Amino acid sequence: MPLYSRLPMKALAFIAFIAFAVSLGAHADTNADIETGRALFMQKGCYECHGVLGQGSASTGPALAPHPVPLSAMQAYVHDPKSEMPVYSKRILSDDEITRIHAYLASLPPNPPAESLALLNDGAAPTAQASVSPGHGSSIYAANCAACHGAGGEGGAGPALRGIASRYGTSDIEARIREPSGIMPRLYPHVLNDENVRDVARYVAQLR
Repeated sequence: MPLYSRLPMKALAFIAFIAFAVSLGAHADTNADIETGRALFMQKGCYECHGVLGQGSASTGPALAPHPVPLSAMQAYVHDPKSEMPVYSKRILSDDEITRIHAYLASLPPNPPAESLALLNDGAAPTAQASVSPGHGSSIYAANCAACHGAGGEGGAGPALRGIASRYGTSDIEARIREPSGIMPRLYPHVLNDENVRDVARYVAQLR
């Protein structure tokens, strides 16, 4: 006979109450970490390069949200950055503080795609996207993009593209293909035409 079946009702009720209190405490701790992380993100000046919501900027710093890098990688990079980012020693920003900043960044929801916002579409209601042409889009990707971004969008010489739809709509992806930044080659309009750009952008948007 299980032990709990031999316990009086008052004892069972007390155990249930303790379990509920523990779960509430954990939830409260999580919320407190997020709020502390948001405050640290502002106080330590992270927002100046990465944006108030971690959205990043092409000219100041990469996006950190809504899907931040693993915590251990963030802690290592903050203390020993490899680019123009200033060094934050553990005396300036401890691993515990970075943990809370990471909790804040992980709590941020993804932005809606641009095509779903009426204000960005002359006030028009969002329309359903045309169906993706996976065969054509994937073949364009394999021939022109996979060498740098990986066969499955996992990244390589170029950045990873998996999950990019959580940050950019398909129209934004199309714009980046037409007007690339950094060392990405310009393929439009001489290599890729409008149909190619549209289909490969929709293919990239569904990479997970």
